[in-house]
Amino acid sequence: MDKKTLLIIGAGLEQIKAYEQARERGLTVVGTDMNPEAPALAFADYQILASTRDVNDTCEKVKAFAMDHPIDGVMTIANDVPYTVAKVAEMLGLPGVDPMAVKNLTNKVVMKKCFESAGVDTPSSFEITSLDQLKEIAATLTGDFILKPSDGRGAKGVLLVDQTMDLAWAFDHAAEYSDNSVLILEEFVPGPQLSVEGMFVDGEYVAVAYADRNYDNLEDTRPYIVEDGGTTPSKYDDAMLEEIRAVIEAGALSLGINTGSVKADIVLRDGHTPSIIELAGRLSGNYMATHHIPYAYGIDLVGAVIDFALGIPVKKSSLQQKHQRHLGLRFFFPKPGRITAIEGVETLDADPNMYYYAIYPKVGDIQPAITHHGARAGTVMLKGDTYDQATQNAIDAISRVRFVIE
Repeated sequence: MDKKTLLIIGAGLEQIKAYEQARERGLTVVGTDMNPEAPALAFADYQILASTRDVNDTCEKVKAFAMDHPIDGVMTIANDVPYTVAKVAEMLGLPGVDPMAVKNLTNKVVMKKCFESAGVDTPSSFEITSLDQLKEIAATLTGDFILKPSDGRGAKGVLLVDQTMDLAWAFDHAAEYSDNSVLILEEFVPGPQLSVEGMFVDGEYVAVAYADRNYDNLEDTRPYIVEDGGTTPSKYDDAMLEEIRAVIEAGALSLGINTGSVKADIVLRDGHTPSIIELAGRLSGNYMATHHIPYAYGIDLVGAVIDFALGIPVKKSSLQQKHQRHLGLRFFFPKPGRITAIEGVETLDADPNMYYYAIYPKVGDIQPAITHHGARAGTVMLKGDTYDQATQNAIDAISRVRFVIE
């Protein structure tokens, strides 16, 4: 059998594992990224320099490459570019998701309308195109609301707003991260949140992993909303998890998506009713599919997505839980400024419960204010015999590291 070639859109740090896994399977790997120094490109057999978000540029360069090097599959991971993946797959006649359905994911206003039309529970929202409109609608509301770009990603430009906030500043900040200049004002639903990973098999959404998300630091990060980790698997029982799976399936189908991988952000309204905040047509970031899921569940979700991309049928049995282990996750939130020292890292190396950690900045780097996910300074993942123990182990590990800021 000829050696197959897999194209991976994006080559960031969190994508390295997918490149390695593809190479281990004997695949020829082609990576794309606008940055020639992108870390995962070192693991690619071939490199294509193109912005992952520029669909036309990526398609043109991939098409030229494929003239001499046929491509058998295309995928991404930890990169919110499912539309780029879908258009490349369509262009090359490869397995993929309908680009028109995926396009519904790229605009949160459209996404919300699809949910609402199908009766899928989602926080109520308003489309915002001007400051005057924002002020007019905000004047009729009580409590907290979320303001965010309709086409945003990575929590950039996402704000928790109330009647005391400078709405002109909030509008300008959110609009700064929007390419289409359309914002969305969304009901803030207090309650537990979960991140869910899965994929469609034979038209049915198979939820592979449920992780509880932690926002205990919300008052510290406000008005920005930046997740501070969580714990996998979720603490909720099977009945609740099935309710969540069903609402994700309904939400995806309302968008026209019935194949491929789907990631969901869920909030439990009143603590018990699953409501979809957003869906994404990809595997999520924060090492969820590459680290958390294999350890906690014993499931190779990355391998399943590679199979899907290559046209190899994915069996439900390959997505069934093999075991249950607990993994706690937390992020580093140093103050902004120049980092003059990072103390306590040796305690992470010595921790017997450490599963993985990463510290992104180096001594001498400038730590920006943490206003979105990409500005966090690193992560730790700690094992535990129980859910609570894994959670506490992660909290303890973070507390032992000190960023000295000038």
